[in-house]
Amino acid sequence: MKISTSTNQIQKQLLAPAMQKSIEMLLLPLTELNLSIDQELQNNPLLEIDEEKLKSVQNQTADEMLKMLAYSRQSGNLPFSNNSPDDEILEDRPIRMETCLEDELLQQLRIELSDPLDIRIGEMIIGSLNEDGYLTATCEEIAQVLGIDDLLRVNYILTIVQNFEPVGIASRDLKECLLAQVKLGCNGSSEVVQKIVEGYLEELGRKKFQKIARKINVHLESVKKAARLIALFEPKPARNYRPIKTSLYIKPDILIKKDENNEYHIEINKDGIPPLRVNSQYHRMLRENNLKSEEREFIREKLKNALFFIKSIEQRGSTITRISEHILEKQRDFFDSGHQHLVPMTLKDIAQTIDRNESTISRAISNKYMDTPQGTFPLKFFFSQGVSGTGSDAVASRSIKEAIKELVNSEEKASPLSDQDIQGYFRNKGTTIARRTISKYRQALRILPSHLRKI
Repeated sequence: MKISTSTNQIQKQLLAPAMQKSIEMLLLPLTELNLSIDQELQNNPLLEIDEEKLKSVQNQTADEMLKMLAYSRQSGNLPFSNNSPDDEILEDRPIRMETCLEDELLQQLRIELSDPLDIRIGEMIIGSLNEDGYLTATCEEIAQVLGIDDLLRVNYILTIVQNFEPVGIASRDLKECLLAQVKLGCNGSSEVVQKIVEGYLEELGRKKFQKIARKINVHLESVKKAARLIALFEPKPARNYRPIKTSLYIKPDILIKKDENNEYHIEINKDGIPPLRVNSQYHRMLRENNLKSEEREFIREKLKNALFFIKSIEQRGSTITRISEHILEKQRDFFDSGHQHLVPMTLKDIAQTIDRNESTISRAISNKYMDTPQGTFPLKFFFSQGVSGTGSDAVASRSIKEAIKELVNSEEKASPLSDQDIQGYFRNKGTTIARRTISKYRQALRILPSHLRKI
């Protein structure tokens, strides 16, 4: 085999810098776009905030707020009252300080133990808990990290921690967690419950009560009673002890508002997006003759980047607006009446309407949210395939899922609806849907089969 070099002429598509920047901006949700603008303002000296436009926008926003307040007072629907009797109560109310689960466990640890080494072992155990409150490290691993040879001591400290609140904390598996609750919830007297938890959790999950009763030699009713008791146990001991992370929130990119004439209006959320412009001082410097070549090249490069950046943000807003207009037109019944009236819509439909590529639409709706009178939804929520209905009408698959969820929530628990029953419900409504599709949607909603939902 000989090694040789040769030249080949090929055609390769490359994206221009302007197109690359446009795609990058289109992908960003509002919060990340805010960060990108801040970073670009720091890196590019030619880019600056247009203070005059910013003041104009702020004044316009203030005028709109005053008009809204005036309209609210006339209609009697005030967003707030100047003379609320609860004002003094709210002002005097202390700020709630939330303590995380680990801090509470550490407090219990220091009350229970005094030896420094025991406290170090307990701290390592508490630090090895996952979000659900289960211990993710073995006693051997904890001893190895701390350089301890006494494994019995680590096990002893683990037993102490497992007796802390909440019940079941620091368990190594579901069985251990439930057994801790059996001792407390049943006062240690329910042998049936303990036997089921120790050896028949899988059969319990499949509701094979007859098999369990036969295996442990008790009456069927005793097994059912124990199953109802076990259902009240907490499989995730840390669930109700985790503080709410108030810093996690959704910032919608599109706002759909309804006025007093029942007309909808689309507003692109520009919170944190200031009006940008190119610094005129650097623009004038390009006309100077005494400017060095490397300085001139630097300014030209930064000027080009600034113009690309401003144009990309404008194109992003324009594309999202056109997509939102199509969604509003297509899903008008949803905005009026809710989930049951969602109609099928695909990326191809909207791409053809606004004369854009499907990949562009996919980028534009990625990680973006729309605030509507029905709630806040990701843009992808409005895109779903259709299921054939009466005549030429089609029903969105998402509407089918919502209907299945409502049917299951309202069913009689003693006689739950089977997939065939749900299929018959849709057939009576004029929607043809296969039973296997019902089963697929039910599984996607994490709803158990009818024989496992029966109580």
